[in-house]
Amino acid sequence: MNQVGTSGSPLIELRGVQKHFGGVQAVRGVDFVVPAGTITGLAGENGAGKSTLLKVLAGLYQPDAGEVWYYGELQSGLTPSLAKKAGVAYVAQELSLFEDLPVSENILIGQEPMWGPLVNRQRLYAEAKRALDIIGSEIDPDAMVRDLAFADRQLVEIAKAMVGSPRVLVLDEPTSGLRQAEVGRLIELMKDLKKTGCSVVFITHRMGEFFEACDRMTVLRDGAHIATLDIGEATPSQVVDMMIGRQLAEVFPAKQETEPDAPTGDALVMKDFTVHGTRVRGVTVSLQRGEVLGIAGLAGNGQTELLEGMAGVRKATGEYRVGSTVGPFRSVRSALRAGVALVPEDRKRHGLVLAMAVYRNLTLPVLRGLSRWGLVNGAREGSMVKGVISAVQITPPNAEVPVESMSGGNQQKVVIGKTLLTEPDVYLLSDPTRGIDVKTKFEIYSLIRRLAASGKAVVLVSTDLAEITSLCDRVLVMASGRVVAELGGDYINEREITRASFEAVAV
Repeated sequence: MNQVGTSGSPLIELRGVQKHFGGVQAVRGVDFVVPAGTITGLAGENGAGKSTLLKVLAGLYQPDAGEVWYYGELQSGLTPSLAKKAGVAYVAQELSLFEDLPVSENILIGQEPMWGPLVNRQRLYAEAKRALDIIGSEIDPDAMVRDLAFADRQLVEIAKAMVGSPRVLVLDEPTSGLRQAEVGRLIELMKDLKKTGCSVVFITHRMGEFFEACDRMTVLRDGAHIATLDIGEATPSQVVDMMIGRQLAEVFPAKQETEPDAPTGDALVMKDFTVHGTRVRGVTVSLQRGEVLGIAGLAGNGQTELLEGMAGVRKATGEYRVGSTVGPFRSVRSALRAGVALVPEDRKRHGLVLAMAVYRNLTLPVLRGLSRWGLVNGAREGSMVKGVISAVQITPPNAEVPVESMSGGNQQKVVIGKTLLTEPDVYLLSDPTRGIDVKTKFEIYSLIRRLAASGKAVVLVSTDLAEITSLCDRVLVMASGRVVAELGGDYINEREITRASFEAVAV
């Protein structure tokens, strides 16, 4: 069971796997093979069954039908613990770290080196450092997880998987929050593992990463296997067509004409804006109604913290005016009253109550306005929910299901939908398409275009430079918490943004 196969021979096979949840068939009789010494991409829209299939492979779910084979042996009663002992390391899309423990303890949790009855702290540090070195990360093993940025938390999850030298590494959306340089290092790590006979299964919604990293791809749609092909046999557009079952003509929709009755003028003005407890200081900017403003730069240079200061999540000082209302705002509620709403970077921790139904998540920010004497106006609430589900295209359009049962793309639509219900003038979007599929991205891009055309102002922070260059009318580049460049027109391109980012850091 522990023997790694020769190059090209199957390490893992899933045969006719089926899995359903209630009345939803998540995986429909799928065959999936992981040959030795290969990097296999698993592509599909959110809800196509990718994560469910990998959880069956890793023992987190038991299949309703079908078989799981490891190294030529049929597995019965497979569990995550047995999978890990067999050399299958699984990095889930959802982070599973303990925030109040240091990085080293998270990486070696359950595998701590002991010195008699005590943990050998010196070895713990050294082994955690070794795992971080493998993935090219400089995170301090003694750092507390709660103090890490989202991208660094994701790297800690990957480092955990490297403990014990896995034979099969399963990565479910590992790059969604990583910086560009870290994505490159992770792809190099996958290629190095392949040379040792190890195999990698890789899910991403960034099509370029599939074609840069993978040898082969399997495409799922609606829980069913559509195709498995060598990477040299396909083009990105063909893969997208297989994923969605139809042609998607444009990744980024064209800019829309401004509506005739759309308001104009300043949406917000900031001068010497400083966010306390962060690197953000001295930011001066104005934003017009109908404008999409990009905030770019190397991750960790204050982009997210700037949005949180603007939205009342963090304390800030300086001149700040939204329409006729003067800030900075001391709370999220105060910012919402002024017309500023934030779609946060981490939807599960900061944007949703996962156990609650869709309708309750959507109306939570406006519940006071729907209530009288402690009773919610159900008819009005139902009408609002129906309208926003249609506007953001939540599928299936069932307002009663808990949000935790939905795909990542639909969860993000719920976060954006509840923001729409607050009717803000300024939308602050922090990586709004992280970890979602091509079709859902297109729908969110189209929504951004419609908001701008209606006279709303949008501030967009994204780790995907293509989004910044394709959607934004103007781009601010940040470094070390300051705005170091402002780009417009033909200067809004990846080369200029990258140049400004790195030149500022070098200085």
